[in-house]
Amino acid sequence: MIYKLLLGLFLLVLFYVIWQAQELKKFNLTRYEISSEKLQDKHTWVVLSDVHLWQYGAHNERLLSAIEKEHPEAIFLPGDLVIHTKPEKFYIAEELMEQLIKIAPVYFSNGNHESRLEDPAMDHDASYQKLKHRMEELGVHVLNNDREVLVSGKDRIMISGLELPLKYYKKGVDTPMESEELMNCLGEADADNYQILLAHTPKYVPEYFRWGADLSLSGHYHGGLVCVPGIGSIISPQFELFPKYSFGRFDEGSQRALVSRGLGTHTFHIRIFDRSELLVISASPGQNQT
Repeated sequence: MIYKLLLGLFLLVLFYVIWQAQELKKFNLTRYEISSEKLQDKHTWVVLSDVHLWQYGAHNERLLSAIEKEHPEAIFLPGDLVIHTKPEKFYIAEELMEQLIKIAPVYFSNGNHESRLEDPAMDHDASYQKLKHRMEELGVHVLNNDREVLVSGKDRIMISGLELPLKYYKKGVDTPMESEELMNCLGEADADNYQILLAHTPKYVPEYFRWGADLSLSGHYHGGLVCVPGIGSIISPQFELFPKYSFGRFDEGSQRALVSRGLGTHTFHIRIFDRSELLVISASPGQNQT
């Protein structure tokens, strides 16, 4: 009997290892249709979150091909392009940016991995500064507590990139957002034009709505790593149980937040019923679609 149990356990582990090895090579294309009375034209945007130096095919050819087929007007990356402990692989991020910028304008803001590397006390700070400088040379819009206007058709779209202090990313700690944090980081939201906010962590979606984001784009939680069908995410990277904003769409009146499961992993290479995803957003004039 004990041998049968051990054999069964071995086969289960083997199945899991093979399944995960294959699962981590795949990504879904998740489409969202949204609308706003602030928009006059239709737009297509693509969102890549938490790439973490991941590659889908040689030089990310499968990922780039999927993006190119969508003909996006803009590409948004709300953080964690890299892994802060892997500066020897930053060339992967540079290669990806070199190709993305050929497809459409690229807007990037730091995630917690990049924010750690912005600290001069970090060993690999110089490596990230070199990468960031190269991104800016390529024409990538690097928005860390900064904003730029995207003129597309009849619309002026304000894009703001939020870089929060690292205290908001402490694992196992529930850190409420200070009331003036977003104003201190970003200033006032653009009430006249469509306001997009690149905000790496989705933990503070209600605060993003209060600030005035018409559309906030986040990642960070990797979809929760482990999902149970019918229940959802089990735990976030910050060790929150059943995180509310782990993935998907969240609306409040005319405002919405889209949270990506991300495209890469780090440290714990686990995705159980939680496949990576590339977001494609179709935005149009009119009232909010639910």
